[in-house]
Amino acid sequence: MDLEYNNLDDDWINKFEETDKLYKDFYKEDLYYTNLQVIYINRENEIEKLKQESFLMSKPNYISNDEVIEILKNHSIDNDKRYTLLSILKYNISLEPEEIKSYLKNRENNEYLSIIKNIDTIIFEKSINMFHDLNDLILIFYEKSLELKKPDANNTTKKIYLRYLSSNKKTIKKRYKD
Repeated sequence: MDLEYNNLDDDWINKFEETDKLYKDFYKEDLYYTNLQVIYINRENEIEKLKQESFLMSKPNYISNDEVIEILKNHSIDNDKRYTLLSILKYNISLEPEEIKSYLKNRENNEYLSIIKNIDTIIFEKSINMFHDLNDLILIFYEKSLELKKPDANNTTKKIYLRYLSSNKKTIKKRYKD
């Protein structure tokens, strides 16, 4: 019986694994990073600056609420100008492998771009391995003020100390006799 097991033809398994390696790029996998696009808009509604960086997720397909707040704090000030968040957009290609051909023919499809309405956890869906570089988180900031205000040395309020002028005064209660 052992002799029959060793004589089994397993070439078809090896061929299948080699063929499967060719299609590895077309399988859906977890996202471990995303591109972070930051757009700064000035008071004249013109794009002032663009930043692009890669963001490594602590959990696959998941940016926690704390991470979102940290990203917003880190990018709200640029060149001594304060910006407020205008919008958060998520571009996540969650395309099925069978739909790639139709997607490439019809590029007007914008179903993968979504607006994040609340500052909360952002969940990305699994994506085809070859499209991982296309998944983005887009932050749009609008200029809040012209410059950060620095405290003026001449414009500070002095601290006022309240004290008694003489500490010898005491109030004495008068007692009535019955």
